[in-house]
Amino acid sequence: MSTDPKLTGRPLRVLLVEDNADDAFLLERHLRHAGFHPQMLRVETSEGLRQALESGGSGEDADGWDVVLADYHLPAFSAPEALKMVRKTGADLPFIVLSGMVNEETAVAAMRAGAHDYVSKQNLARLVPAIEREVGDAHARRQKAEAEIALRSSERRFQYLADAAPLGLLIGDSTGRLLYANRAVERLLDCSQGELLSGSCALKGILDEAAQSLSRARDAKPQTREAVATPFESHCATREGISIPLLVAATILNPEAPVSEQQTAAFLVDLTEQRRSQEAVRRTEKLAATGRLAASIAHEINNPLEAVTNCLYLIRQTELDDTALHYLEMAQQELDRVIHISTQTLRFYRQNTRPERTDVHELLETVLALYERRMRTLGIECTCEFSTLPRITVYDGEIRQILSNLIGNAIDAMQLSGGRLTLRTALVRDWKQDREGIAITVADNGTGIDRRAMKRIFEPFFSTKGTTGTGLGLWVSREILAKHQGTIHVRSHVPRHDGGSGGWTVFRVFLPFSLEPEENAASSRDAAIAEQDEGSETTRDLATDLATDGETEGETEGAVP
Repeated sequence: MSTDPKLTGRPLRVLLVEDNADDAFLLERHLRHAGFHPQMLRVETSEGLRQALESGGSGEDADGWDVVLADYHLPAFSAPEALKMVRKTGADLPFIVLSGMVNEETAVAAMRAGAHDYVSKQNLARLVPAIEREVGDAHARRQKAEAEIALRSSERRFQYLADAAPLGLLIGDSTGRLLYANRAVERLLDCSQGELLSGSCALKGILDEAAQSLSRARDAKPQTREAVATPFESHCATREGISIPLLVAATILNPEAPVSEQQTAAFLVDLTEQRRSQEAVRRTEKLAATGRLAASIAHEINNPLEAVTNCLYLIRQTELDDTALHYLEMAQQELDRVIHISTQTLRFYRQNTRPERTDVHELLETVLALYERRMRTLGIECTCEFSTLPRITVYDGEIRQILSNLIGNAIDAMQLSGGRLTLRTALVRDWKQDREGIAITVADNGTGIDRRAMKRIFEPFFSTKGTTGTGLGLWVSREILAKHQGTIHVRSHVPRHDGGSGGWTVFRVFLPFSLEPEENAASSRDAAIAEQDEGSETTRDLATDLATDGETEGETEGAVP
């Protein structure tokens, strides 16, 4: 009697390929005496075997059977044919051949065909051990196959999770050689998996740093083999050579293995956005402090300005000759300019709250009046090409500030050798956002803006004027345009060293007719960073006019970044 717990006391599902009912009865009785409770189905044709394999003894599939016992010779069927049908199902089903006459050649042929054993009907004592062995082996094979399927499924889940993770994941061996990199690393470095694993994109240094950090962590706790490195900062380079700051955390995946076989996992966090946020916060704090200081200074200046204004008024009431009155008038004009500057400084910190319908040409004329004397002194010619425009609802003081910044910058660019300042206005349509508005173009044939400076001209505190510039003019203009849902675009050309065309710069401001409430202005910031399609030809024409020999090679352009 069998003592195998897998078989004793449980049914044995037997598919019997046999044409002799008496032999089937004797076989069933032998199995019962051996301690089995056989559930036996006898078939003797290929059709019967096919149906039995499909039913599986339990209404499912061929895996419902525990073993197939097949007589070698049947009138219309045979064991080799039955074996082919069983193997065709793909089921791991033990197949034992039974025969009244066994010769070595027949047994070897059956085993080569895939039979698991060959037993003589005259020696059934070998049958039970053969069934126990083959059923046990089949059970072990099925468990192994299920474990492999589960392992592959787990590997796929890990792959999906690792690729979907926003963090970069690297796995390397003890030599620092990269074994795995997830999709986040591919996106971070713009390299394919093959390039990463081949070493085309250098990451070995990060794994080396991680290994050293882990070694230090292990040395600090010698009582444990496990080690998790304290996160540290590092850098890696993209395909284009751009350096990316990283926060790296590392651990050992198999601490129980020998050191030479251990694998290191490193998690990478891109700190670029965090650094940008920190820089933005720093700039915001700096700008806020600058604004408060400017407002405080302007407020203190207002008191003596008022006193001087009163003094000038009192002087005007006295008897003065024409020359004195002329000088008094000049002093009053300059004092008005100082008051205007003080008021604008206060507005830098305290924004205007009431937009008004404004004539853009009047704003331009008032700004030009402020710079008229300076342009005449520097020999700068000013050309105005104004179209007929309707009034537009804007914060007039702030638009005047933009125009003052652009015109002042143009004059600074031409102060060494004079030049030509061109102002244009036109009605335009923003086809991208389907809105109409006014375009104001300020162009000069001064020194131009090089490519490096072009990338930063709208950053706060960046200036190309050295100690004479604050670096706030264009930044403030950008903020004002964002509040007006407007845009600003610039094209420039720097003179070549070989004596080619002269320099020039063209700024183009777009102001829409419909101004949203101030609380919605933040949502329109994206609109202020795109170049408008309309008017681009006008800008190019003006740029060509400004170039002394018509060349525009080497020009740079940019919108609000």
